[in-house]
Amino acid sequence: MTAKPDIEALVDLGARVAGSDAERRVARHLEGRLGELGREAVVEPVSVFPAWHVTLALHAVVAIVGSVLAIEQPILGTAIAALALASLAGDATGAFHLLRRFTGRRASQNVVSSEDGGKDGTLVLVAHYDAARTGFVFGRRLPSPPLAPLFWSIVAVVACSALRIPGFEGKVLTALQFVPTVVLIVHVPLLVDVTLSDPVPGANDNASGVATALRLAERHGDSLEHFDLWLLFTGAQESFALGMREFLRGRRRELPRTGTVFVNLDELGSGEVRFSRREGLLFTSRSHPQLRKLCHELGEDDPDAGAAPLVLRSASDGAAAHGRGYPAITITARPVPHHHLPSDTVENLDEDALERSFAFCSELVERLDQEIGPDLRQ
Repeated sequence: MTAKPDIEALVDLGARVAGSDAERRVARHLEGRLGELGREAVVEPVSVFPAWHVTLALHAVVAIVGSVLAIEQPILGTAIAALALASLAGDATGAFHLLRRFTGRRASQNVVSSEDGGKDGTLVLVAHYDAARTGFVFGRRLPSPPLAPLFWSIVAVVACSALRIPGFEGKVLTALQFVPTVVLIVHVPLLVDVTLSDPVPGANDNASGVATALRLAERHGDSLEHFDLWLLFTGAQESFALGMREFLRGRRRELPRTGTVFVNLDELGSGEVRFSRREGLLFTSRSHPQLRKLCHELGEDDPDAGAAPLVLRSASDGAAAHGRGYPAITITARPVPHHHLPSDTVENLDEDALERSFAFCSELVERLDQEIGPDLRQ
């Protein structure tokens, strides 16, 4: 079994953006594909607000309004800008949604294939199957998504507006407030451009991860000594890991934190193998130390694989699992020249990179079972 046929099948099913008919077709396709491997699968519907680009644009507009009002009405202006800041922080961390709720709810779905072998632990291989939209911000050395500059610009607006409440005025304060306001204004057309742009084919991001997970299930399913092997294909990941966050809700008893490990597979078809050292969209946190140690050892044992640590500043499924207290790590490949671009096609995949990624992930699964699995019984 190779990865390419599964990648081609996913790409051929259409533009699988979150909440679309194509995304639903892919979910049903994966359900059938898992059945071919002799695994039971369940398609779990989730309700999400997937328009992250509209969400960020709305935050920028609200903060701009607050900045303008603060000149004449500093208390009101500061309150409006602070609302945008709090809402954006909740959105980026997944803690809560405020302004995002005005952007439209859509139906997405996760595809879950579990094993119930009564083993001490559960190893969950995760790969998102939805695809992103392209846009001017991608592939031009700009932050993508442009969340950090947006967030810190709103922080600056709130600070400058708050200084006006006790009566501070002057050209210096006005200039300080003007700069982040201009940055926010520039963000609006960039985000609107993403909204109006076409979806990418998504061969590397992330049909490559899905295909690799299927290969790993074929090789290691029902064969691990200490772990039941689960597969989780998430929808709406490109909208800040919404599918993963919904999957984790209410599963603490089913998936206890002490015996569950998440390995996230994302963009494995271009470049050298990388594993997350830190992850997070706005604020990063360290990936699980034992998982990092295993990945380091694998890289040292096989120098040809080129495996090395990487800081991932994105809303990955691995970061979402780690944020809920689970041991988690993301395996990816860098560099990725086709990230969120129309050139992310099957023809531009690196088959050697796919094989390197699969070999690394397969060895990681075996090491997890051999080295971490026995400790679960203690």
